Amino acid sequence: MMMWAWWDARNKANVGEGLHEIEGVLRRATLMAIDAKMLKEKTHCKPGKKRVKWTPPEPDILKVNIDGAFLESEKSGAWGYIVRTSDGEAACSEQGMMKIQIESDCSNLVSAMKKSNFDLSPAGVLFQDARLFISLNFVSVEFKYCHRSANECAHELARYGLSRDPDQDCVWSDPLPVFVTNLVTHDQVGYRVNE
Repeated sequence: MMMWAWWDARNKANVGEGLHEIEGVLRRATLMAIDAKMLKEKTHCKPGKKRVKWTPPEPDILKVNIDGAFLESEKSGAWGYIVRTSDGEAACSEQGMMKIQIESDCSNLVSAMKKSNFDLSPAGVLFQDARLFISLNFVSVEFKYCHRSANECAHELARYGLSRDPDQDCVWSDPLPVFVTNLVTHDQVGYRVNE
């Protein structure tokens, strides 16, 4: 992981994207190593647990799974999302999405977007702005809570975002990187979790 992070930083410097500080390269390598360890630990199913998997939307709806990640020690965060069709294929977010389902494993976020219960909280103005934006730009939007195990793809994309340069957005369309394709497949197959 260290060699890859160093190689990536060197290549960015060679094309004029600026030099990265050593701490940034080390942080990225550490995050990738942690992610690799956690992914390895998640591959084993435990007997006697309920199977939960990602569920597709109706044919005329696109489903957007979202998640965030935060490193308290670094005071930095990232978010990830994936847009999929009713057959489970990843879709480009610019494909004229008019009817969407947004799923999150954060029940407070789903509640805040469905109702005005959180409008007086410190983040209340953000929820109000998001609801206004949605009402002006989409025909139909439904917010749904999903179990964490059915949101793994968005979760891992958010974690991946922690290791990226925060000043560079990363949006993939066709073809998707292999690790994203693997996450999509894993989400659809699902795995066992506690009830």
